[in-house]
This record gives sequence, structure tokens and C-alpha cells, in this order.
Amino acid sequence: MKIKYLSLLALAAFLSSCQLGPNFTGAPDQGLPATWVNALPPSSGDEDLTAWWQSFGDVQLSALINRGFQSSPDMVSAALAIAKAEASLRSTRSGLFPTGSVSFSGTNAGDFTTSTSHGSWSGALSASWTPDIWGGTRREVEAAYASLGSTKAAANATRAALASSIATTYFEWISAKESLRIAREQLEYQERTYRIVQQKAAVGMVANLELAESRATIASTRAQIPTYEANIRSCENALATLLGTTVDQVHLSMPSRTTYNRIPRVPTGLPSELLRRRPDIVQAEYNLHRATANIGARVADLFPSFSITGRANASSGTDFANYFQNAAWSLGASASQTIFNRTALNENVNIAELERDSSAQAYRKTVLAAFAEVEDCLIAYARLTNQLPQYQSAAAANKEAAELSLRRFNSGESDFLNVAASERAWLSAELNLISTRQQIRMTLARLCTALGGGW
Repeated sequence: MKIKYLSLLALAAFLSSCQLGPNFTGAPDQGLPATWVNALPPSSGDEDLTAWWQSFGDVQLSALINRGFQSSPDMVSAALAIAKAEASLRSTRSGLFPTGSVSFSGTNAGDFTTSTSHGSWSGALSASWTPDIWGGTRREVEAAYASLGSTKAAANATRAALASSIATTYFEWISAKESLRIAREQLEYQERTYRIVQQKAAVGMVANLELAESRATIASTRAQIPTYEANIRSCENALATLLGTTVDQVHLSMPSRTTYNRIPRVPTGLPSELLRRRPDIVQAEYNLHRATANIGARVADLFPSFSITGRANASSGTDFANYFQNAAWSLGASASQTIFNRTALNENVNIAELERDSSAQAYRKTVLAAFAEVEDCLIAYARLTNQLPQYQSAAAANKEAAELSLRRFNSGESDFLNVAASERAWLSAELNLISTRQQIRMTLARLCTALGGGW
């Protein structure tokens, strides 16, 4: 009899090496080009992408991003999601092992006048095991591993997005501060000009038209200041939310011009490297792996399941010393096969295959979208870096024109309309220059994120 049961266990162990369904061999090739189509910015080593924000040389920016990693609600939620996926994996993996239970009971009764006692004792130990003959449980474990990988990739995507959001919001704050500085400087310059116009109007050298034009220029500049002040506060509020705190806990100081005007070098790498560097692509591949493994789990449902059960029990009467003299054990096996809902089981396989195909298309879409995102950033970077020298020249030329117009006005060679026009053009050129520098920094942050940096 023992040989019979040992043979049954050996057969079950042998059959457990079988796994039904397709094996995942990796995501399909998407045929990406060997190099980027658009012009590349200066590149450096690939290791810079992990903490790309350090390439800006701004200690305050690095501190903000590290603070966000520690306290952002999004990062806390991502960590909780990973813990949940790990628990789900352990729960699924437990299906590969036997389950058991134990019970014991006893009673003893007597009176206080004699030593005679009457009691009973009983206990049982039972165990059962459903060997994973067709590999269905192992496919579910494989899917749980893939699900955990997908969750970790999603957390990495959250981390990368958070770093990008903090950086771009910080750059917007710098831009608003710079715009406010320029507006105030221009306002001070225009007010000095107004005093000159007033002096000339007092002696009849200019008409009231010039005086009104000067006041209009001042009013137009002064009207922009509240907008920049509001933008500064809005950026601080946004940063506080990203950092998981309140705005009163966010204290920023303006970095030096050398720091915030710095344009770092970016490691663009090759398009094929996106498949491992972008966390959303890694997540999509894990999702495809999970969907593929689920096919095997559903195919295994079509085949019979086998169970092996064992039980041992013992009991005694009044004397507990005789407990193990009445012990007994049993070992059995059973098989079951679903008959009447085969259509539903077959459709479950079909559904799993369709989900696998859908995941493959989602992976393809993610890869193509990532490639397009990088190309868009490269296009924007090339445009902005070509515009920057022109805006710098325009700002310098407009400043010179404003100063010349004022001198000509003072000497009576020109009217004040030229001065007012030159001052407005100068302010506009300075603001365009600030905006362009800000857009370059933001584009570089998006480019580093699009290339898979930040995790």
C-alpha cells in the first residue's frame, strides 16, 4: 500500500513540471529607427539621466526634488501599491504548497471526595495538496510576478513625473521672479523718463500728448506687476502640493543668474534604449507578460484537477496515557473534471488571448508615443536654442534704441512717441528673453523625463 501512494506522489511531482499556455519571450520588436530623426542637443554620459536635475547645478532644485521623493503623497501611494502587489504575490504562491489543519479536544470530570475521574481526549491532523499538474497555479504566480514588476515600474514612472513636475514648476517660479524684476526695473526707468517729460511740459517744450503717452506707458507696465506676483504665489502653492506640505513650509531663494541661465548637456542615447530606460514602457511590457501568463492559467482550467489528502487521528478514554494507542491514519486521492460549463472555460481562454493581444497593442502605442515625445522635445529644443541668441540681440538692441530715443528726445531731435515705443519694445524683448530661457529649461526637463531619466 505504501508503494502505491509513493508512486502516486512521484507521478504528481513529475506531472507538476508541465506548464500549459504560451511562454513569454519578450515584447515584440517595434522597428524603431537607429538614431533620432531631428537634430540632437549636446550629449554627455548616460549616467547623468538618473539624477538629471543635478546637471543644472542648482542645489535648491536638487533639494526640492529629493524632498518630494521623501514626502510626496504620490510616492507614498506608490510604495503602498508595491506592498500590496508583494502581498498578492505571496498569497498566490501559497497555492503551490499543501494546506493542513490540526484539532484537539479533551474533557475531564470528577468530584472532590474521590480520585476517580472520567474524561475523553481526541485529536486530528489533516493535510491536503492539489499538485499543479498543468501549471495553472505556476502561471498565476508568473502573472503575479509580472504584476509586481508592473507596479514597481508604475512607481518609477511616478517618481520620474514628480521630478519633472517639481523642476518645471520651480523654473516657472524663477521665470515669474525674473519677469517681476524686469518689470520693476522698467517701471523705475519709465518713471525717470516721466519726470523728464514733466519738466519739459512745465516750460512748454512738449505738449500734453507726450505727458499722457508717458503716463500710459507707466500704467501698462505697472499693470503687469500683479500678474507676476500672482504667478509667483501660484508656483509656490503648486510646489507645496508636489512636496506634500503647505505653502508656509516652502521657502525659496532666487539662485544666481549664472545658475538659472545654465543650459546643461543631455544624454540622448539611442531610440532603442527607451525600451529599458522609460518606466512606462517597462510597465507596458510587464502588463503584456502578465496577460500572456494568464492564458496558461485559463488553459489549465480545461483539464482535470487532482487532490491528495491525508488524515491522522487519535483518541482515548479516561486515561490520557492511552491516547496514542488508538491512533489511525488515512491517505487518499481524488480527481475532478468540469463537464457542463466547458463553453465558459473555453471562452475564458479566448478572453485571455484577446487581453494578451490588447496588451501587445498597448505596448506598441506606449513605445511609439515615447519616441514621438522625445522627437517633439528635440524639435522644441532646437527651435528655442536657435531663438535664444536672436532674443538676446533683440533685447540689447531695444535697450540701446530706448536710450538713444531718450537722448534724442532730450536734445529735441525726436518726439516722445518714439521714446514710449522704444521703452515698450525694450520691455517686451526682455520678457521674451526670460520666457525663452525658461522654456529651454522646461524643455530639457521634459526631454530628460521623455528619455527615461529620473529613476
